[in-house]
Amino acid sequence: MGFLQRISLMITSLIILHTIPSTTSISITPDAPTMILIDSICVNTKNMYYCEQSIISKLGNPHAEIKTIADIAAFNAVYLITSAGNYIRDKFIPIAENPLVKNQLVLCLATYRAVQKLLEGAYLADRRGDYSDMRHYQSSVLGMLDNCKTDFDYMVRTNWGVRLMINISLLATRQLPAQ
Repeated sequence: MGFLQRISLMITSLIILHTIPSTTSISITPDAPTMILIDSICVNTKNMYYCEQSIISKLGNPHAEIKTIADIAAFNAVYLITSAGNYIRDKFIPIAENPLVKNQLVLCLATYRAVQKLLEGAYLADRRGDYSDMRHYQSSVLGMLDNCKTDFDYMVRTNWGVRLMINISLLATRQLPAQ
């Protein structure tokens, strides 16, 4: 099995695992006010279904406030970028045989580490209710993700997922009162 086939198999496996919503012993079905809130946020994203599922799969109970949704999205952005950086470091770079591909992966890893620090700052700002600071961190990230331009499906999906989570948290926090 060649390098590209191994990469394709790993990416396909990750896509399947990544698109399956988190499961808990009890499936949460949002109540009507929560679903209306989720839909009011997700309607402004490019993939409403994925947006809804990424929020619903993390709910701890059927009712969620907008702050909870903002927290979920901000945390998911950190989780996605951290996981992707670790996967690039541990799986992709060690098997990259082409020096150009390896350099591209190293650049993406460096970008993801810098993005991770900003998203951690955004998450901490979100937790303390400083939404202006959170939006500043997240806006910086949106520009930085372009440094990892690649045709690797895994990174394309990661960049898309992180952008979606940032947009969810930005849309959610716009509905929260300033502190």
